[in-house]
Amino acid sequence: MTTAAPDKAPDRISGMFDAIAPRYDLLNRVLSAGIDRRWRARAIRSLQLTGRETLLDVCTGTADVALQAVSAARVIGVDFAGAMLSIGWRKTIAAGQAGRVTLLRGDATRLPVTDNSVDAATVAFGIRNVQRPEIACAEMARALRTGGRLAILEFGVPRIWGVSTLYLWYFKHLLPAVGRMVSGHSAAYSYLPASVGAFPPPAEFMAILERAGFSEVRADPLTFGIVYLYTGVRR
Repeated sequence: MTTAAPDKAPDRISGMFDAIAPRYDLLNRVLSAGIDRRWRARAIRSLQLTGRETLLDVCTGTADVALQAVSAARVIGVDFAGAMLSIGWRKTIAAGQAGRVTLLRGDATRLPVTDNSVDAATVAFGIRNVQRPEIACAEMARALRTGGRLAILEFGVPRIWGVSTLYLWYFKHLLPAVGRMVSGHSAAYSYLPASVGAFPPPAEFMAILERAGFSEVRADPLTFGIVYLYTGVRR
């Protein structure tokens, strides 16, 4: 599924997500058949939070991870798409969690937090949208205290032949069509398969995490490898 890398200029990507923000949550539920909540829950469990930690959620979008994790940690969510953050803030207020969730506008490659200031970090389906993912990984390592845990969810390609054939047809044809119909945005859901196809394979991305400062790095396939959960510990 390797493809030419799509344009990931920050202004283009943030503008694209701002444009689809009103329908973003609906499309996540529809296009994943609701499984996305289970993927996020698995990532949060891997962090082994006790309720006393501070979690940094990078590329927080509409704050889905932040709100799922808020019972186990105080959360700082960072994203560069203002419309996505506005929806996330409204969801946070509606959930009565404004005291436990802080949302900041910022770039994943220049995180607006100090060194060694958080206990855990997450990225859910956002690292492939970063123009320089190796810099974002190094930034999360900078922000984490020694021993802090990282969990990254990102799309992959199933390795089981029959599953991969069906999945690639869905991903390349049906998903962009449904995305365009519901969101009204012609490019965003064509960008999705292109960005997944251009993202490094698991072994290569694990090496990026290790170079950024993480040990005990793993890549666990979820749902036949549709999604990978990358985990690591700040050295």
